[in-house]
Amino acid sequence: MPRPLPGLIIVAGLFSGCLFALSIPRFDLYPLAWICLVPGLVLLSRCDRPWLLGLSGGLVAGLSRIYWQAETLQLYGNLSLIVGWCTTLALILYLALYWPVFFWICARWRLDSPAFAWKAASLWVLLEWAQSWIITGIPWELLGYSQYLNLPLAQTASLAGVYGLSFLLVLLNAALAQIILHRAAWLRLSGPPLLCLGLALGWGFYRLHLLDNERPLHTLKVGLVQGSITQDIKWKGDQLAMTTQRYVELASTLEDSLDLIVFPETCLPFYFLDPRYTQYREPIAALASQLHTPLLLGSLDNEEGNIYNRAFLLDPQGRVQGYADKVHLVPFGEYLPLPWLFQYLEGLTAESGIFSPGVNRQVLPLGDTRLGIFICYESIFPAISRDLARLGAEVLINLTNDAWFGHSAAPYQHFSMCVLRAIETGRPVVRVANTGISGLIAPSGRILAATALFEPLALRVEVAPRTEYTSYVRWGDLLLWLSGIFLVLTTALSLRARTHK
Repeated sequence: MPRPLPGLIIVAGLFSGCLFALSIPRFDLYPLAWICLVPGLVLLSRCDRPWLLGLSGGLVAGLSRIYWQAETLQLYGNLSLIVGWCTTLALILYLALYWPVFFWICARWRLDSPAFAWKAASLWVLLEWAQSWIITGIPWELLGYSQYLNLPLAQTASLAGVYGLSFLLVLLNAALAQIILHRAAWLRLSGPPLLCLGLALGWGFYRLHLLDNERPLHTLKVGLVQGSITQDIKWKGDQLAMTTQRYVELASTLEDSLDLIVFPETCLPFYFLDPRYTQYREPIAALASQLHTPLLLGSLDNEEGNIYNRAFLLDPQGRVQGYADKVHLVPFGEYLPLPWLFQYLEGLTAESGIFSPGVNRQVLPLGDTRLGIFICYESIFPAISRDLARLGAEVLINLTNDAWFGHSAAPYQHFSMCVLRAIETGRPVVRVANTGISGLIAPSGRILAATALFEPLALRVEVAPRTEYTSYVRWGDLLLWLSGIFLVLTTALSLRARTHK
């Protein structure tokens, strides 16, 4: 058969990228993730430019994941339209490069081999894992997150994390491509992957049934306060009184007899313990005393010149009982990596300052319940919430500020990743965002409450703490190790066979 023209290669790649884009928020057409790689993989057997196939698809996928960065850089980084988009396109290109690597390597494997689908899935999740640590980690909206609304399949994350979901999706994509290319041998090639899908769905329905019928020993009555302070005024000193008053007024509308009230990340944008800000701290302490309720709130602290993004827990008398620091900071938003290269992006940190990472993760006691706090960007790293669960957290609380992203897809994408943290750990996740989306996610990933964007409100939810470990909490990313070992062994066997031949 003739080789496809470059134009057809690009169209196939763009089609794969578009299917990926439609499967994630805000479109949320998650069934498309099951076929998003099929157009590229089908063409792969006759394609002499797999890198072009992957690059065209990767650019569209990368654009759908972080297109919103351009507006953020312009509005809050004081960059021009051209510089903001050039910087965003550079990041999109970086994320896109994983796709051509995937297709280039897959093109060197036999598509008529029963091992092909398993090798493709193993390669994909290892490339996703690389995104979690290269350039300090940008694992934003990986393929597995597309299934956050597909609850039966999403339960796979309780066994193998979000990488397990990505593995299963790529396994099915590759199996479908093999069915199209080799119809006569479809059962031999695609039978095991289809069986794997059936087992995953069976486990998902079983786990959902168990969790939906679980009777908690006790629940916590928690108030969530979404202040909706826009980013353009958040860090202005003349707005501190207004900000403090809004949170006090919103919290005062909550009913009595709550076990905890939660405010968002850096909702009080000043040094909380600094005597210079006593006039703003005292109304908050008085609120806790008036309501006889502990408060968990985001603010700043300055220790010997180091600025920390910190969550303070106040007791019912308004005294600081404990705190948890943000350990994994946002590059360019909270610190400036490689300042000699990215000095022009310092506008993003100009108002809030350069933060220092916290030293240790810790859980905070609330009576007999232990709270695991992770702040903003930390919600996209599975290992962080897993560590908190292993430290004894029975409830996970995510404080965040997504005001940077306006009404773009970013707040919805950010929320989708919190859903997977609940499933992975088997813990309820309470999420409180400055401008939304705030809400409550059950250990099954079921969204029990979710607010609209940019709506000041106070919401009451009931949270059931859990102590049971999921397989993912116990074993972590074992799938990544198995995938790496599998690729090494199959590559070694292939090289040995070629040598003998």
